[in-house]
Amino acid sequence: MSQTKISFLHRIKASFSGLLISLLSILITIPIFVWCYKFSPIIIVALGKGVRIDYILLFGIIFIFSYLIIHLYFKFSYIIIGGGVLILTISSLFGGYNFNNLYFDYASFIYNLKEHGTPYQFVEKRDPFSREALIIYAIDYNSAKTREIASNWAIKNFQEFKNIVPDLRDVQVLSIYKEVRNRWNYVYDPKGEDLYVKSSNTLKLLDEDDKLKGDCDDYSITMAALIKAIGGEVQLVRTIITNPDSTITGHIYPEVKIGTKKDLETIAYLIKNELFVSESKNKNIYYYIDKDGFVWLNFDYFDWYPGGKYPSNVRVSVLKV
Repeated sequence: MSQTKISFLHRIKASFSGLLISLLSILITIPIFVWCYKFSPIIIVALGKGVRIDYILLFGIIFIFSYLIIHLYFKFSYIIIGGGVLILTISSLFGGYNFNNLYFDYASFIYNLKEHGTPYQFVEKRDPFSREALIIYAIDYNSAKTREIASNWAIKNFQEFKNIVPDLRDVQVLSIYKEVRNRWNYVYDPKGEDLYVKSSNTLKLLDEDDKLKGDCDDYSITMAALIKAIGGEVQLVRTIITNPDSTITGHIYPEVKIGTKKDLETIAYLIKNELFVSESKNKNIYYYIDKDGFVWLNFDYFDWYPGGKYPSNVRVSVLKV
């Protein structure tokens, strides 16, 4: 065989070997990356409006490491792949991280490459929260009635996703939102008065026709009590809404803390693709970021899914429940 032909076959073999190593490296990199991604910090480079590079860096580091290992110890790659499948299988059998979690994390990551929630830009007045004592008194989250209904509604929906979310309470507060929002009917207070009805009394209305009634104060008080009853973190926001006729209306709504921006990616994917698909179709997920970097999701009743658009960009005052 001529030297030229041997050299050509050697190049073909080397190219095929390099391609195979690259494919095996990607096969190993993807599940490791998907699992590690949710624990890695967000890194944004100050270019233009900001360029996010954390997932590029993480994927690149894992891929290079995998490629070097396979290149040096080719047969070891089969052990890595087989060991990974075995570990994931054992974890699945014992109720830990499983193939469904892996798929969900991958789908969530891909989705959030294209679409993120929308941080709302607010004017924050930081005024004292009016009638704070009356509202705190009305949020009787430790009453037997409130606790009973909160516990029942927390597990009524979305239980198949409880092992996927960052915190079990994330699924539970979304379930509570669905139950409250689907039953809520707006009823005005007496003209010229603001009544702050206890959450337990509002919930007693369910005994009549399985419906909840009241104005924005009653809605916010009831939602806050139910969420606090299961250990969720909630705050009430007072705002002012400018009407089409230029008059101004006061309004109050609840926000629920869901964690970090990484946690938001999981929750946003869930809301848009699994839990409130029709309600949130062609709409954004809106949220507020506090001074500590935590994300609060809008739980108002102006839309039919958590994270609906805020009725106003003015935050007059905030009450941590």
